[in-house]
Amino acid sequence: MYFSNRNDKTVYINHYSGLLEVEGEGDLCREDTDVFPATDGDWAKEYDVLDVKEGFTALREGFLDAFPDISCLILARTVESVATTPEIDKRLRKNKVLIRGEYDTFAEEFAREKGLKFLHCDIHLADDNDETHHEFDIITLRFHPNGSADIHYNCFTPGSSAGSYGGGEIANKLPRNFYAGCDLEAFADHFPERLREQLLSNGMLGRFLEAANRRHGKRKNQQEQNQEQA
Repeated sequence: MYFSNRNDKTVYINHYSGLLEVEGEGDLCREDTDVFPATDGDWAKEYDVLDVKEGFTALREGFLDAFPDISCLILARTVESVATTPEIDKRLRKNKVLIRGEYDTFAEEFAREKGLKFLHCDIHLADDNDETHHEFDIITLRFHPNGSADIHYNCFTPGSSAGSYGGGEIANKLPRNFYAGCDLEAFADHFPERLREQLLSNGMLGRFLEAANRRHGKRKNQQEQNQEQA
């Protein structure tokens, strides 16, 4: 974990998977890449996925310069601008950087403007504390670049000794256009009742289902018009 020397409320949470999450609020600028505890000047080159969390509104010029090796940039819906230079734009295209975020937000607009691919961000659905089976699951709706989607369960269970933990991961594939005709209540029907309140109050899930169904309807209408004209 690192903290910006400019603003100690800007926190970098590093993961061994190559993911770097940035939490805080306001804007991010070049000075925010000077961090403590002290590191060498190339610390940001260790990460290939940069996830800018909700609360930030802008990435100022110079910030992305510190992350030359990212292959994926995730922008929360609060981000309204990302400053780049022609050199940065060229690097983003050369590295085929995938832009992720919610539909109908700046992230999608940014990807379109820069000629980059866009993919909806994964959605944390719920945390399931199953006391009956002594299991705690983090449940996520994941989207993959090949167009597929799944429900991912990161499961934690008590280990065989004190202080030891077990568990595993399970991914259940979803059918194509699984969201078609599905609202929050219908989606929640596929999960245990104990998770219903979390699912019905999940804002990102609700926004995704509404936008995905709207887009699906437009594609369907266009296909029908094309068939009639053929």
